[in-house]
Amino acid sequence: MTPFQKVHEYLRRTGKRPKKRLSQNFLIDPNVLPVILEALQIEDADLVLEIGTGLGYLTKALGDNAKTVVGVEIDSDLYAELQSESIDHPRIRLVHADFLKLNLFPIFSGVCRPNAKVVGNLPYHITTPILWKLLGHHKSIGSCVLMMQTEVAQRVVASPGGKDYGALSVAVSYYAKSNIIRSFSSNQFYPAPSVDSSLVRLSIEESPTVEVENEALFFRILRSAFQFRRKMLRNAMLRGGLAVSSEVLDDIFDELRIDGRRRGETLNILEFASLANAVSRITTRTQTAR
Repeated sequence: MTPFQKVHEYLRRTGKRPKKRLSQNFLIDPNVLPVILEALQIEDADLVLEIGTGLGYLTKALGDNAKTVVGVEIDSDLYAELQSESIDHPRIRLVHADFLKLNLFPIFSGVCRPNAKVVGNLPYHITTPILWKLLGHHKSIGSCVLMMQTEVAQRVVASPGGKDYGALSVAVSYYAKSNIIRSFSSNQFYPAPSVDSSLVRLSIEESPTVEVENEALFFRILRSAFQFRRKMLRNAMLRGGLAVSSEVLDDIFDELRIDGRRRGETLNILEFASLANAVSRITTRTQTAR
């Protein structure tokens, strides 16, 4: 049975409808499955965490290739459907849970980091929170292959200077290398969403790609720079409530040879890291002197 047939058979038999509140858009093009599997580069020792099992079309294929598959599904109807037909596959374990509330540490415990992989067709309305959660587990996860709205995918892989470049772009590049594998049209999903989707691969680094002395400060500066992205970087940082005076901030800009009149969207990750480290050193010295 093809994915298209499986979806329509399920909806006809149960009388259910895709749930908009869960951003349910089922992947129905069978040609996409090999693309996802190739991007995952599954090995015999891998544990694959799937975000949103749907009707299990991808789940079963994962179970035939990986050592262990943990499929997370929030929809009680879909979860019950998978259990009933079931995936009595010895390598597949189903979890009925909200992924954003799920404790991932026990899932990845004891798994060699390169063998811990994540895949999923992400709900559009919570794509960014899911990405932040996955990046927060960078010490446990080796790679992710994620389907998301093309607009968000472009933000994930964006370079400095463009309209898509933002805090998410820098945060992803802090933890991982990213690339868009392929984009897909809305008619490859049911119901067809109003936007196209893209498959993104994240190769996550165990340690951040740049050295940052104070991560909380680094991300605070990022948020300020892009929250007020139409303003000069100097003014955006001051509005962000940093514990430094405008005079000290100007001295930092001069020391780093960064023009404070630039906008945050023009800075690369190395410049953001240098700026955060300089501010961190100044504030540390100030606190020590008190």
